Amino acid sequence: MSKKVTEESEKKDEKIVTRYDRKVQKRKEQAEQEKKERTIGIIISAVIIAAVVALIASFPIRTWMAVNKTFVEIGGDKVSQVEFDYYYNTMKNSYVSQYGTTMSYMGIDLSGDLSTQMYSDTLTWQDYFQQMAVSNIQNNKALLKEANEAGFTYDEKEEFDIYKDVLKAQASEAGVSFSEYLKQVFGSYATVGRLEKTIKEYLHANAYYRQVSEDSTPTDEEIDTYYAENKDSYDSVDYRMLQFDADLPTAPTDLADPVEESEDTADSTDSTDGSTDTEEAYQPSEAEIAYAMSAAKEEADAALKTISTEGELTKNAKRTTVNSNYRDWMFDESRKEGDTTVIEDENNHRYYVVEFVQRYLDQQPSVKARMVITENTDGQTILDEWKAGEATEASFEELCKKYSDDTSVSTNGGLYESLLKSNLENSYPDLSDWLFSEDRKEGDTTVITMESGTTYVVYYISQGDPEWKINISSTLLGQKMSDYLTQISENITVEDPKGNLHYLAVQASEEAAASESAQEATEETVADSTAASEETESTTAE
Repeated sequence: MSKKVTEESEKKDEKIVTRYDRKVQKRKEQAEQEKKERTIGIIISAVIIAAVVALIASFPIRTWMAVNKTFVEIGGDKVSQVEFDYYYNTMKNSYVSQYGTTMSYMGIDLSGDLSTQMYSDTLTWQDYFQQMAVSNIQNNKALLKEANEAGFTYDEKEEFDIYKDVLKAQASEAGVSFSEYLKQVFGSYATVGRLEKTIKEYLHANAYYRQVSEDSTPTDEEIDTYYAENKDSYDSVDYRMLQFDADLPTAPTDLADPVEESEDTADSTDSTDGSTDTEEAYQPSEAEIAYAMSAAKEEADAALKTISTEGELTKNAKRTTVNSNYRDWMFDESRKEGDTTVIEDENNHRYYVVEFVQRYLDQQPSVKARMVITENTDGQTILDEWKAGEATEASFEELCKKYSDDTSVSTNGGLYESLLKSNLENSYPDLSDWLFSEDRKEGDTTVITMESGTTYVVYYISQGDPEWKINISSTLLGQKMSDYLTQISENITVEDPKGNLHYLAVQASEEAAASESAQEATEETVADSTAASEETESTTAE
């Protein structure tokens, strides 16, 4: 076969690609691509569906873990996340209710993530509240242990029911369901059933704490001893005072410091009247101040003769309210009636002329009363109901339980045993005036409605211990109970195997850094001592 025939035969075997062929091929490739995309789409959909199913399925799993798994161990007890959240949120809510406004002014977003907002250089606000929660749990675990060892018994049912009623009332006021309110206040896994054991333990520990407090009430002897050692903090003084301010010049005088002429001085001074273009107040020279103070001192010295008749009388002043310039003089134990002095206030360029009148321990009594506190402004109707009945203290107690907005009064019938005038006179002047009136007698009643709309229906019982005694007793009892809690909880350990408490890691890091720093300081001291010793030996040898 010739070469030419062979080439022609090969040409006949080649496929001639027409426009139709190309179109068919394109459709085939497109169909294969669509098939691939459908396959990928099916796979992706399956993955998404599986993820959604897993997420939904994880809800009960996460809830079960929050309720049953150990979040942290305190005092050897396994604390679940639900229990920890209860203490965490209780401490946080209490803190925010007291300092929330201040926190907002500080730029703290109370509705934001507290784990990203700093409380200090190393701790976040979440860390801080976790610390508070752990401390509270430690105290309660220690109290429960002490109560058990002491054979203390307490039925928490009634108080628990009251606790629930209070929460329900708060939920209603907030306009949400009870179950939703529990989650908002105590954490996303909170329910009555899950919290009941925790709350009852808390109430049991608190009841034992109250008993220990009652048993630790300071004696009269302890109170008198404390007063004798801290008289300045509780005594009051009456005194008279006159004030003489130095008449400082507002423009240069003959005693002014000389001014060096300069282009700036010339430009800033009006050539006609000598005034300056600047609005800055004139600063007197030392000579001008001394001259003005000397004149004020002469007036003050002269006023010593008239201070008893012309001085402004201040009565019942506590040390903290007396001007710091003459506070120490006024509370000097050697001070006696009629003592006078002139005291210089160099910072404010003035003199004080003061006369000591007397020093004493104010015997202002406290007051014991029962009160219905309600937002119902028709308090007279409530009081009329009481008057139409037995009109006794016992029946008024029942009235408190019936009408007080705070259902916690069910435990004490609206009783306030130690109302202090110093706590009431500024914020509740009308209530204070009525309660502490000299002609007040047992069984007196009244209705007082504040501008805020809150109504007080009051039943007066009697006077109580003087304020100073109650304040000292409260201070001593606070110290006793603080020491007691520290003592019983110091061995209540905290174990955080899962690392849920970030503040513990921060503390460990700070302690390690402090230890390393101390070690370096010790090594440096030893090195310096060694070098000094070697230098001494070298000098001696020479």
